[in-house]
Amino acid sequence: MRWLIVGHGKITANFIEAARGTGHEIVAVAGRNSERASTFANKNGIDKSGEDLLFLSEGVDAAYIATPHSEHCNGATTLLEKGVPVLCEKPLAVNHRQVEKMVNAAKESNTFLMEAMWTRHLPIYEEVIDWIKKGLIGEPKLVDASLGFDSPYDPESRLWDPKLAGGSLLDVGIYPLTLADLIYETTPENVFSLAELSPDGVDAHIAITLQYQNSALATLGSAINLSLPNGASILGESGSIEIPYFWCAQKAFTTKGSEKRETVRPHEINGFEYQIREVDRCLSEGLTQSPKVSWECSLSMIQLMDSIRSEIGVSYPADDEEHDGI
Repeated sequence: MRWLIVGHGKITANFIEAARGTGHEIVAVAGRNSERASTFANKNGIDKSGEDLLFLSEGVDAAYIATPHSEHCNGATTLLEKGVPVLCEKPLAVNHRQVEKMVNAAKESNTFLMEAMWTRHLPIYEEVIDWIKKGLIGEPKLVDASLGFDSPYDPESRLWDPKLAGGSLLDVGIYPLTLADLIYETTPENVFSLAELSPDGVDAHIAITLQYQNSALATLGSAINLSLPNGASILGESGSIEIPYFWCAQKAFTTKGSEKRETVRPHEINGFEYQIREVDRCLSEGLTQSPKVSWECSLSMIQLMDSIRSEIGVSYPADDEEHDGI
């Protein structure tokens, strides 16, 4: 496939490595600053660059959007309305209204759209879900997961700026929330959250407790001002599963009684290759959404995060805008 990259932050290096490693081409890069986009293109051997999305999308098979969260909606809808398939970084957008707008654009143009939640595609989770479905640990009763790192406070960085939808929840909190969704496969019945807010009002550190049917729980955390354990445990009635570095996992451990077993499913490249292959597969089969990260899945996740933000008192300019702007 021939790809357009929209945005040129750090994460795009992983995408480029995985795309090229699986035989795909990066033919163009779009950015808000044409000079920076050109520098990025030259550094990475990409032929075309600039600010004009529609011009740069000519002749591509799909676009990968990796801009700050606040720009996902506008970039994606512009491309979808033109019929360009879109793989958009997580979270799909800032709030439910924006995600709905993107999904409606995909429906109206009959064009593929998928949230780039790469964790859902990792091979190790095929193993983990299979163990649970076979009853290896009994009924899951607790998912405990956290992901956090210590980033110096910078009010102008995408992590800390409310205008760019900063904060830990949308950036990394979505990963433990996704793990809980993968395990329980349903929306929580009760949500309780507490957070430490930055001087500008984004969540620097958040603790979330979710309650599911049959009283199963998830205790989740995320932070951008604190290094958290960055692992996950799934505790069942008769055993448990440990997943180190769960968002990019390559191994998992099961414990049942005195018996402990390790399963390893290493990445072929860096882990991004699986979602790229999924886009390729879906397009070759004429699908407009992936069963692994469906539109309903993305809508449900952003609705949950909207609810959590409402509880902890975090709002963004995009929440009050009638029309989305870049």
